[in-house]
Amino acid sequence: MAPTRPDTPQATAAKKRLDAAAAARDKAIEAAQRAYWSAVAAKIEAKTRTQVATAAHLDFSREHIRKQIKRYVETN
Repeated sequence: MAPTRPDTPQATAAKKRLDAAAAARDKAIEAAQRAYWSAVAAKIEAKTRTQVATAAHLDFSREHIRKQIKRYVETN
């Protein structure tokens, strides 16, 4: 096994940049999920699409759609 390299200031800075990029990616994914499931919920709530029709169109189960809406859509 090769010996580990000592942490240099450049390596430490690179790790911090990678951690920041990963955090930004996670925030973007979360925002995209919230926008997507909010749009799905709006169509179902507006009676534009039924849950069954939405599930068939999106190729998800009704239960999956219900759980994702509950997870990502804020209700007042």
